[in-house]
Amino acid sequence: MDVSGGNSSDGTGGDGGDGDGTRGILSPGAMPDVFRVDRLEPSADLDDLVAVHWRVAWDLPAGREHESLVLSYPAVNVSFEPDGAWVTGPVSGTYRRRLTGRVAVPAVRFRPAAFRSLVDRSVSSLRDRVVPAGELLPLPPAVVDGIRAAPDLAAARPLVEQWLRGLPRRRTDEQAKLDAAVELVERDRSLTRVDQLAERCGRSVRWLQRAFADAVGLPVKQVIRMARLREVAQRALTGDVDWAAVATDLGYTDQAHLVRDFTAAVGTPPARYARSAR
Repeated sequence: MDVSGGNSSDGTGGDGGDGDGTRGILSPGAMPDVFRVDRLEPSADLDDLVAVHWRVAWDLPAGREHESLVLSYPAVNVSFEPDGAWVTGPVSGTYRRRLTGRVAVPAVRFRPAAFRSLVDRSVSSLRDRVVPAGELLPLPPAVVDGIRAAPDLAAARPLVEQWLRGLPRRRTDEQAKLDAAVELVERDRSLTRVDQLAERCGRSVRWLQRAFADAVGLPVKQVIRMARLREVAQRALTGDVDWAAVATDLGYTDQAHLVRDFTAAVGTPPARYARSAR
């Protein structure tokens, strides 16, 4: 369930290092005041599988709506919606959603490569797709009903974790290395090319590309690109921005390259986005 479109990924933008969980949400200050996101860390024994538990809720009066746009993180989510439980594969770009009515959805976001340990298929087969969770994972209807009925995230989390502990897993060292590689991209803005990441990981470019396609579900280049775009959007909220300096800092060939890339993803140039976001 994504605040930006369909049954999709964590509408908070995930745990990208910002304290309020809004990283990835474009123009977070424009979100309705009746919109709420709650996030909780996983229990220690599930830390290698789960990135974050989250719950998104809004209550808009009849006739009122809000369109949300999110620069997505590389992750698979399972959300427990009013119409059932859904697996949303990694989103290759931005996601839009028009918010209406009254909705509250608990969900779990997996670590970038961890969902591969639960399924016998490449995660790239789930890219930009929403699939009923029961088609991929053992998920009794009673479990879904119990999680959906939980009054808040604190009540939903133990039910979700009890279900996750019962799933068969095939965790590998390779998946752990890929999770670390994605974390490195999110943390180190000097990593702007696939060959740089491969060198830091001590692997070949070809290995990294194959492994990302299988377990993360997105091309390495796309993961790096979306991390840079989230950083551009975050810096736009800080006030007056030297976009030429930002372009250099994030490894773009020049400011025009940054502007083209951001505009293609968001639909507006970064300077105009900055003015509207403020």
